[in-house]
Amino acid sequence: MVGSGSAGGDLRTPQFNGANYDFWSVKMETILIAYDLWDAVELGVHPQPIIEEEEGSEREEGSERKEGSEGEEEGETVQIPVEAPTISREDKIKNAKALSLIQGALTDELFPRIRNEKTAKGAWEILRREFRGDKKVRAVKLQAIRADFEYLRMNDAESLDDYFARFLGIVNNLKSLGEYVIEKRIVQKLLMSISRKYKSIVSIIEETKDLETIRVEEILASIKVYDKREDLHDERDKLAGTEKAFSSLRVRNNQASGANKSSQGKQNQKWQGQNKKGSNWSQGGN
Repeated sequence: MVGSGSAGGDLRTPQFNGANYDFWSVKMETILIAYDLWDAVELGVHPQPIIEEEEGSEREEGSERKEGSEGEEEGETVQIPVEAPTISREDKIKNAKALSLIQGALTDELFPRIRNEKTAKGAWEILRREFRGDKKVRAVKLQAIRADFEYLRMNDAESLDDYFARFLGIVNNLKSLGEYVIEKRIVQKLLMSISRKYKSIVSIIEETKDLETIRVEEILASIKVYDKREDLHDERDKLAGTEKAFSSLRVRNNQASGANKSSQGKQNQKWQGQNKKGSNWSQGGN
């Protein structure tokens, strides 16, 4: 984001460096509409001649009406431009504000493209032709994104959030290129393409929800809740397994300690018996 000064204060516009034109144009259009400047971009500003009625035309018309219908055509009001076509001050200001926002949103590398353009509409059209492409280019892009959507599948090593971001990104690319994708089709594709790890929650959604009316956001929320619960179960299982391992380790340690004490006791008894024999032998020897 970069700062761009405006009469309404410090307005921040999205930085455009040549990538993701569709996203940038949507954001810019929203900003321009919010500041009542989109008309200057969409329609442009056109000079309007100032029209006034010719002096004496009304008097002549009145006199000709008395004479009859012979001069009916000559008695019509005549309008002539009294000044050269000019642009109103309000339109000039709106055009300058809109052009300023577009200029401020471009990087230094892209600014030369519109440096000599004096209207916001002209600058916008230059960027759109270069980065959005014509109908043929857009048709080729659309075909490629359609193929991505048809063969879209979640990888086993892919996280749920990463896949959702990739899935919605492809859907938004289709819409930005003019492809109309109904909600039902998106829901079906999401349920079909998700990993088998979520097979149980997919079955529950298909059995309990109306797939004709359910929205994608509801599907995403349900799958995320299920994923969180599975993570909690996994953590509990790990903790239970760890506690069980420690318990078995303590039991083994206690058993080993008891066995050591038992063997030490037997050895002490043996040595004590040998000492008694030794003392008897020594006494007899003496």
